[in-house]
Amino acid sequence: MLAALGSAIGSGLLAPNAAAQIAARRQDDELPPPLLVVPSNAPPPILLASHRSHSSHSSHSSHRSHYSSSSGSWSTPSTDSSEPVQAPPPPPPRPKPGRVTIVAFPGGQIFIDDTPAGRDATAVLTLAPGSHRVRIVNRFLGESTATIEIGDGQTGAVPIYW
Repeated sequence: MLAALGSAIGSGLLAPNAAAQIAARRQDDELPPPLLVVPSNAPPPILLASHRSHSSHSSHSSHRSHYSSSSGSWSTPSTDSSEPVQAPPPPPPRPKPGRVTIVAFPGGQIFIDDTPAGRDATAVLTLAPGSHRVRIVNRFLGESTATIEIGDGQTGAVPIYW
């Protein structure tokens, strides 16, 4: 089988690979080896050297399929200058958390979003911007619930009168 392939390469029936081209070329006329072209997505290279069997190898219609893409044609991206390219708008800045202290009047146990946060007043809390549920429990006065709104990057004390 290798002998049949070897004779097919020499006869030009198969598209020879680079090694076979170099070996056949050296046997034919002892010229220096040709430069090898690495296949890429670019259009096929222009062949300057030709096979001894026929001189129009690069233009011969039966051999064009060796160098064409799977779709059979080359396309280049069009440059339509009539429509300006606009960059996408930058994303909005991320909201900054608020750093606040909750103070209850009258005092009691303070819960923020059902998490214990302190008694009568909290330490400085870092809360995400938006709505938060504040519940205050006083063993003598009962319980009260309020909703507070924390602004983007808000700082300071937030009093709750109940």
